[in-house]
Amino acid sequence: MKKTVVVIDDKPLILQSIVQTVDWSRLNCTVVGQAMDGVEGKQVILDKQPDILITDIKMPGISGLELAEYMHEELPRSKTILITGYQDFDFAKRAVRLGVHDIVVKPIHNEELQRVIGQAVTELDNKQSELSRRAEKDEAFSQLSERHRSSLPSLRSKLVSELIGGSQPQDDDLAAATAELGIAWSRCSVLIVRSKQMFETVQGADSHSIHPRIRGDLTKLAQASAARREFEVIESYDRSDLVLVCLFPRPLSPRELRLKLQSFCHDLIELVRQKHGLLCCMAVSSNYRKLQELREAYAEASALMDVSFFRAEEPVLFPERIEAAGEIGRFAIIRDLEEFNRMLEHASSDEMASHLEKFLEHIKAYSEGNILVAKGLLSDVCLAAARYYYRVTGDEFGFDKSIDEMLEDVYQLPNMRTASDYLSSFIQTVKHKLEGNDKEYSLIVKKSMDYINSHFADNISLTSLAEHFGLSPSYLSRLLRTETGINFVDLVAKARIEAAKRLLRDPRHKVNEVGEMVGYKEYAYFYQVFKKVEGVSPKEYKNKSKDSY
Repeated sequence: MKKTVVVIDDKPLILQSIVQTVDWSRLNCTVVGQAMDGVEGKQVILDKQPDILITDIKMPGISGLELAEYMHEELPRSKTILITGYQDFDFAKRAVRLGVHDIVVKPIHNEELQRVIGQAVTELDNKQSELSRRAEKDEAFSQLSERHRSSLPSLRSKLVSELIGGSQPQDDDLAAATAELGIAWSRCSVLIVRSKQMFETVQGADSHSIHPRIRGDLTKLAQASAARREFEVIESYDRSDLVLVCLFPRPLSPRELRLKLQSFCHDLIELVRQKHGLLCCMAVSSNYRKLQELREAYAEASALMDVSFFRAEEPVLFPERIEAAGEIGRFAIIRDLEEFNRMLEHASSDEMASHLEKFLEHIKAYSEGNILVAKGLLSDVCLAAARYYYRVTGDEFGFDKSIDEMLEDVYQLPNMRTASDYLSSFIQTVKHKLEGNDKEYSLIVKKSMDYINSHFADNISLTSLAEHFGLSPSYLSRLLRTETGINFVDLVAKARIEAAKRLLRDPRHKVNEVGEMVGYKEYAYFYQVFKKVEGVSPKEYKNKSKDSY
């Protein structure tokens, strides 16, 4: 492809000489524009976007150096050749900084000019060839990477299938292979998926085999569902069943692994039923540390599937030894929490202390060594006591610390003994505060609270309340806080939430209407306040109330 050239010189004879006497055809170039000053020349450059600029270094308006700088910024792959009668070293230094290809000194000799232009053309061609080669290399690399990515699933499946089949590679070889295939794990197990019923039968197929058309989609559903639970599945080859190797990236307790797998299996069973009308059952092995143990894991899951074949009441089957351990070491923790809540209301401080010790033993057993589970349950105990105190007093700020700070204390507890002391002290504080909480309010506070309970749905403010009783806002604020233990804003919120609860229990009222009925113009803020006070969302509260109708 011919290179385009623009020539700019304020001397007509020199301009015409360059345009007409240079053998442009031999240089594989064509002149696409010319100008006799820098201003006109800049416009020609802008319009023509040349590969090569030939310009006098000194011209009226805009100099050749300025045009060279413009070319360098706007067309960085172009070449600029300067013509000068000034053999000034400063000009040459600046020209080099501006990326000028060469300088031709007047008087101009055609041979010299053509040599310089030829060099510029050669450099442009070389650069273009280099860019083309780079683009071809990048394209080839992209295609190779894409082929590698597309082959990864089958290569990963091949590796785990070989391991299930009994292959026992050396640790170093396996580590290299898994690293290359992007396989990472800390624990692994094998899950077998078997069809229980096909709404669409396949001619000549095993009645319990999963058709390849469905199998591929089922694998994708399994991969997406596993990713949501922070583990990975790789499909293995099998005659009729779908075999999934489950890889967990970090160590988990047996209970955590089981909970994740239970949730995953039930989710997958329902997705397949809805999408394909296919009823499945699943068998899950124990968890193992090494991929070389996949053969044993598969044998365990396969034996479990065979022994429990078609047990419709148990769509997900786990090893019996895990079941037995669960029966021995598990307590009905939800029931224990409910009992704890009931005792908060009726038991004395001493009775609560005795019950708490037994409850903490249940938490310890239920957690099965998982500290996060234990601390989560301890936090539930702490929140239950705080919520009970709030329900009785309406005072969210009756403790020295905020709820966030108390929960942070729980997560900093070093052991269960310290947890027992902390919770015992906290529950005793709650009980003692409640036991001494019967007090008479002054007349003005009683009237203020009656006014709030009657006008909570209005745009009520501390200022308007104070004006109603002829008091200053600051004085009324101190009075309310001193006698009730909470501020004006929380008194209004308490009145509104109590009214909201009554309205939510009425099936005639919709959830999104109730907030506005009690004074909250924005549902999001109503939702936030209600959940903070009651521990459940307005919708959850309404549904719970509906169940008791």
